[in-house]
Formats: sequence, structure tokens, C-alpha cells
Amino acid sequence: MKLKDEKFKSWQKYCTSTEESNPWNAIDKTASGKLRSKTCLTTLQQPDGTFTLDTEGTTKYMLDYFVPEDNETNDSAVHKQIREQVKEPVDNEDDKPFSREEIAFVLKKFNPKKAPGENGLTSEILLRVFGNFPSFLTELYNKCLKEGCFPRQWKKSIIVPIVKPGKEVNRDASKYQLISLLNVAGKVLDRLMTELCIMCIPVLV
Repeated sequence: MKLKDEKFKSWQKYCTSTEESNPWNAIDKTASGKLRSKTCLTTLQQPDGTFTLDTEGTTKYMLDYFVPEDNETNDSAVHKQIREQVKEPVDNEDDKPFSREEIAFVLKKFNPKKAPGENGLTSEILLRVFGNFPSFLTELYNKCLKEGCFPRQWKKSIIVPIVKPGKEVNRDASKYQLISLLNVAGKVLDRLMTELCIMCIPVLV
């Protein structure tokens, strides 16, 4: 518990290290490569006491550390239940199609200056596409809703490791905080399927 508290304090300190009104500005600039200084991966000590020998080895160990394998043999009762639920039909009579107004509402909530995902499409670009082809994007998101599908391409992200303050000489993988730059189109779908259900947005006809 003590270790968890210290990790949180370290991350909180980094998030508030900027003088800007938005505490996430420094992190976003670092992740998007707008700052000159870039994180260099260093040798890390592995659980067996050995050290990684090169960048490839360090990267692989970091992925194993931060993104453990999804192994069904380690599933808890809750995880098993979730796996069974995703196999059930997703068509539901209560599902109402997304409207153009709802999609536009969600798109406008994104900060156009935020770093985009691997395809380079910002929310501003996607909003302009929607302005010119509203029917196309509306049909696309409603197809995802009907089929219960979240496109694999939208799940991909750029992972940027950032060294936590005061951990520069540390040789443990926990010295890094990983920032994920996600696909904006995927983030829009996520918000459509979660936030709108809670917010009950009034739609103007």
C-alpha cells in the first residue's frame, strides 16, 4: 500500500509540474514530441536479477511488465463471466441509433490541439470530415453499435514512455509512466457508447 501511495504521489507531482492552467499540457507535449527532450530507454533490471542488453530487450521487458499476457488460465470468476457475456448476441431492442447531433456533440468536446493516434488524424480533421460527410460517419458509428464491434484499428495506440521525476537513475521498469496516444475515431465511439447513456443529451430537431 505504501509503494502504491508513493507511485501516486510521484505521478501527481509530475502532472502538476507545469505552470499552465491545464496540468496535462506538459504531458501532452512530451508525448506528442513537441518538446525537444525525448525519453531514452535505459537498461532495466529484470525479476531474475539480470539486465536488459539492448533497446529491443528493454522494450520487450517493458511490454511484459506493463501489458501482461491475457491468459485465460488465470481468469477469476468475474473474468470468466465477462468472456461468456461477449459471446452472447449483441442486438438489443433498446439500442437507439446515434443521431448526427449526438456525434457532432461528442466530436466538439475534444481538444483539437491534443496529440492524435498513429494515423495522425486529430479531432479537428475528423470534425471537418463529419461536416462534409455526416451521413457516412453516422452510418459507420451506428454499424459499430448494431454489430457490437469496436474496430481493431481503432484499438491501436502509440505508447510513449516518460520517466517519473527523480527516477532517472532507477533500473526498475516502474521508473516509467506510459502515455497512450489513442485513435480519435475510437475515442469518439467510446464516448458515444458510454457518456451519452449517462448524460441523456437533449437533441434539438
